[in-house]
Amino acid sequence: MIPAVPRILFMSPTPVTLTLGASKVYLEAAEGFRRAGWDATVIGPEEVAGGPPGDMFTQPPRLRDYLRRHASGFDVVEYEHNRLPFPRSDFPSGPLMVARSVLLTHIVASIHIPPRPVLRSRAGRLLKGWWERRRMQQVVRQANLTLAAADLINVCNTIERDTLVGHGHAADKICMFPFGLFSERPATFRSDPRVLPDPPVVGFVGTFDPRKGMCEFPALVDRVVRRIPGVTFRLLGTAGIEPDADGVRGYFPRRLWPRLEIYPRYDPNELPDLLAGVSVGVFPSRVEGFPFGVLEMLAAAVPVIAYDAPGPDVMLPAEYRVPVGSVGDLADRVCDLLTDRDRLREARLWARDRVASFDWERVAMDTARVYLDKQAGRRGRPPSPL
Repeated sequence: MIPAVPRILFMSPTPVTLTLGASKVYLEAAEGFRRAGWDATVIGPEEVAGGPPGDMFTQPPRLRDYLRRHASGFDVVEYEHNRLPFPRSDFPSGPLMVARSVLLTHIVASIHIPPRPVLRSRAGRLLKGWWERRRMQQVVRQANLTLAAADLINVCNTIERDTLVGHGHAADKICMFPFGLFSERPATFRSDPRVLPDPPVVGFVGTFDPRKGMCEFPALVDRVVRRIPGVTFRLLGTAGIEPDADGVRGYFPRRLWPRLEIYPRYDPNELPDLLAGVSVGVFPSRVEGFPFGVLEMLAAAVPVIAYDAPGPDVMLPAEYRVPVGSVGDLADRVCDLLTDRDRLREARLWARDRVASFDWERVAMDTARVYLDKQAGRRGRPPSPL
């Protein structure tokens, strides 16, 4: 019987911190469930392993052993969709076992991500590309085993759902919920959408890596700078492959350096101020689950032009998306907005309004209801009221 206060355990695949995308999802989903009246717990790989978290293939046995000991104390257990490739019978029968996708392995394995635009990386791709392809095939197999054994699958966009159905996973086993912002978060973004920043600033929120446009950014900046006098680019949260601002600048011609403002890291509470004064956003990512960076730019009244790829398509209409890799189209859309003040003002008002469609509390409430209904069905009882 499900208790008056249901308990849910979230198993983050990365260390538990709001500065990492995957763990941010689990932490904020847990907070949403708490606001829906649940008892929610989040743990990361360190707690599971009792030491260093391990990689994609050493972590699953540790996770299995942990859940064998602890899962029976919860009504629902959520874990990443490629981290538990074991039969359902390996675990207690009581909890609802939910495989969540933050970024679907099957899609990542199917797209082309260019190597870093340096000779060593290009040579490495030639020499070791076969090894990476083989590794991704193993990860997809591991994901399929995880998904097949789960009681329910939770994805965050329609492309992920359709991809999994194409891989043979039952559609009625898949639920789809986007992520969002809590009701108090948009109020912290104080930008007035009717006020157009002067001089213009183009913003980006995300790590600086090949998946998110590292190879295209120099050409993008160059094209926009040539057409828009005084424009600068503000890149936020770039730390990853390149840990500091100098490393990021090194990918751009020296003549463009004065046009770059680079913030490798920021505290989440600093983001509203960093986005204040940004006119238009760009997001040249080739694949995402649900990109928080796009949503937070929209909350700051910053319309975003993105690649027409999984993730941004959930938030952005067709006129704000361009074909993947089309730097010219991306630059043209940015410049069109920056040179049309009435259109830019309208786009900024739209961006601020769009955020209301992605509310974490409502998403968590709807997700909790699905989980309770699914759990009740497994136990042969009528659904419990939320």
